[in-house]
Amino acid sequence: MKTILSTIFLSLLILHGSWALAADQGAYSPPDFDPGLTSSDSPAVSWHGYYEFEFLNAEGKRSTFDAHKITVWMGAKLGPRAFISSEVEYEHAPQLAGAGASGSGNIKVDSAQLHLALTGPLAANFGVFYVPFGIEYLSYPGHLNKLITRPKAMKGGGVIPGTWSDVGAGLTIAMGSVGAVDLYAVNGDAYHGRVTLDSAEGGNESKTLGARVMIDKLLPGLNIGASIAEGKWDDASKLSSGRVGAHLRLDLDAITGAPLAPVIIGEWVAGLDENSSAIEGKDKKVGGYYVQASSRILPQFEVVARYGAYDNDGSVKNNARTEASVGAVWLAMERVRLKVEYQVNSETGDKIKNDLLAFQIAANW
Repeated sequence: MKTILSTIFLSLLILHGSWALAADQGAYSPPDFDPGLTSSDSPAVSWHGYYEFEFLNAEGKRSTFDAHKITVWMGAKLGPRAFISSEVEYEHAPQLAGAGASGSGNIKVDSAQLHLALTGPLAANFGVFYVPFGIEYLSYPGHLNKLITRPKAMKGGGVIPGTWSDVGAGLTIAMGSVGAVDLYAVNGDAYHGRVTLDSAEGGNESKTLGARVMIDKLLPGLNIGASIAEGKWDDASKLSSGRVGAHLRLDLDAITGAPLAPVIIGEWVAGLDENSSAIEGKDKKVGGYYVQASSRILPQFEVVARYGAYDNDGSVKNNARTEASVGAVWLAMERVRLKVEYQVNSETGDKIKNDLLAFQIAANW
């Protein structure tokens, strides 16, 4: 896999010159999913964010209210081609100090990056950023996610680190009216996720290399692409961790002009972590997928359904699991959404009572 990645890096850098001559889109603009990254016509300083409040009633657990998170994006334009942004998340309402302090929450920085628009279609990022693997992380905030939970193949299922935010450097190469290619090198790996700082004492100074090709400009409403990441999760033992993935998003309402036409999203990911299975001496094979469809049946009301399957250790028998969710979203007032979801979870091995009924209020600014 490392040979494949090296070939991708070299080929794209060679082709960059021809793309730069052919591209007519002008200077690169930061992606829309992170409002903290300002564009050339944005104010000098901007800030945005969202809030999620939930009621969770899961089998086998006590029902609870959860002040899930408040997330703030902050961005500053340093010049015509230099931007800096950060995203700070305060999750699960922790009490951080004082007598009787409790709570399982935390404060974390998911993004803190310097963004440089270089020549024509080429841009660079340095710092903490979301690893560009797949597209699920582009719509995980409450005001963008049509459901309350996230697909377990991409978050919480042990297949790939959910919302994989890492420290490193990356390049984005815009391909004119076709799409874009992201290249990156980060400290962490697909087995452990984020690593703040590599050190010799920690036993792993290797970097994970990755690439994503996203074709999202050929046709309005179509997004198709593939991702790959490869790195050592144990440098001392030369043990590798790698993932490959593919994604497809079809906004059929935009493509057909029919308001009731659904938005369909699907992703698949697979990989291998050497010598890390629960079965001693075995490699851990992981994989999963999900398919989601949503439809705006009224101007302010949507229905949604999602099905997914995942296995976080293929060497273990009867380890595969599935999930199926149905839900609805109501835009109750400007920038305030009410959501409901019922999720049915199934296991091929020992059965667990872990279905979920959830309600959420999501607000953004």
